[in-house]
Amino acid sequence: MKRVIRLVLSSLCAAAVMLGAAGCSGDPKVSTAEPATLPVIGPDSSLPTGTAAPSPSADPTVPDTTKATEAPVPSTEETSAPTISTAAEPTEPSTAQPTGPQPSVPDVPADVTNFRTEGTNGYVIVIDPGHQAKGNNAQEPVGPGASETKAKVSSGTASRFGGRAEYQVNLEVALKLREELIKRGYTVIMTRTGHNVDISNIERAEIANGVNADAFLRIHCNGNDNASVQGISIYYQTPGNPYNGALHDEAKALNKCLLDHMVARTGGRNAGLVESDAYSGINWCKVPAGLIEMGFMTNQEEDAKLQDSAYQMLLALGMADGVDEFLSTRAPKNR
Repeated sequence: MKRVIRLVLSSLCAAAVMLGAAGCSGDPKVSTAEPATLPVIGPDSSLPTGTAAPSPSADPTVPDTTKATEAPVPSTEETSAPTISTAAEPTEPSTAQPTGPQPSVPDVPADVTNFRTEGTNGYVIVIDPGHQAKGNNAQEPVGPGASETKAKVSSGTASRFGGRAEYQVNLEVALKLREELIKRGYTVIMTRTGHNVDISNIERAEIANGVNADAFLRIHCNGNDNASVQGISIYYQTPGNPYNGALHDEAKALNKCLLDHMVARTGGRNAGLVESDAYSGINWCKVPAGLIEMGFMTNQEEDAKLQDSAYQMLLALGMADGVDEFLSTRAPKNR
């Protein structure tokens, strides 16, 4: 009996040993863990379907990437090393002042008519700052051979809001335009350089005619009984003008260039090109010309701009840009 018991016990021990060995065996490469039990950062097309994302780092300096909404994974373009520029300073835009020697801009003597400054590009521009300090109501024909007459020149309009008069603003802009055109290589003639002159509208036109000017710019400010009216406009002759209608197309081309660029520079309202045969300073012209109304001194907002030197410079730059465009396809008439 004892022998039987010992055999039974031996068999049980042997079975236990075999079961223990079987429990320790297996392929260590196979994990029984479910992928879904690991932290999920979010959709990631770089991971095969069913592959779990790695566990977050235990390093406290590393952000917890399990908070996907707080720390979204950037694209590879964002995480790549940035390109470091070796430039010390950003380059200037194309509109910056050109480098190198600049043409000198001689000062103008006071109260001179027909004042000329030579340029280098062969083109001649005549600038007429409209009006003068004291008008001249003596009459002159509105056009060559006309029986109708008008005052030789008026003193113009004026600010209604404590600003300077039109004849003053006209000259301020004209001098800025003169300087800009000289820098661009143009020969520039000023019909007047001061306020204490007496030069009629016919005499102004004849200055431009006498030099066969490539363009004649008559600079003015406008006025209206309606204080809400504002905008930049330019007047020139109709095709049927009995004195110089043949110049209509060239004048229109010039003035469209001027108006487009003035509006672009200033952001002012485009009040349009206006054809009229009422202006003796246009009717006597034998060259492309325009009477430029830079804005309304009877409109408080626009008058404030016209009084401002920075805005005046924008007007001058717009006119210079317009002259550049107009003459870019035309040879100098005096070369």
